[in-house]
Amino acid sequence: MGGLCYTIDVGTLVLLHGGLHMPLAGATSLAFVTVLAVNFGLNRAFVFRSGALAGPAFAKYLVLVGLNYCATVATVTGLTALGMSYVAAKTTSTIVNAVVNYGAFRWWVFRQGHCVMRIGPGSPVSRGDVPSCPLCGKEPRRVEQARCW
Repeated sequence: MGGLCYTIDVGTLVLLHGGLHMPLAGATSLAFVTVLAVNFGLNRAFVFRSGALAGPAFAKYLVLVGLNYCATVATVTGLTALGMSYVAAKTTSTIVNAVVNYGAFRWWVFRQGHCVMRIGPGSPVSRGDVPSCPLCGKEPRRVEQARCW
């Protein structure tokens, strides 16, 4: 997922700034916005397999996007002003943002409520007995089959 989004992001940046000679901050901004929908959709569907409602998750995602946008523009333009190539600066920014974003996606944007119980074959739930949630003591809102890779 990250590689595809990175390719779209940097490819758009190189096209706009390197090919069309758009100013760096504007090209960085458009490249950043271009990859947003792809990133959200792929992360929600395939990486975190989120069952959270898309609307609230997307609202949280947009807050994170705002923070990422500021960090990206500051990093790319700042490192470029210090003599780094814009592609290397963008790569540095992307790596830092990816590490921070993974934690934010997992524990905030796509967080699963503790009342979603994941089960494996042969567990009491797969036999029809639904145990209470170990954190809140209530019956889980949803029980889903655990996925093994």
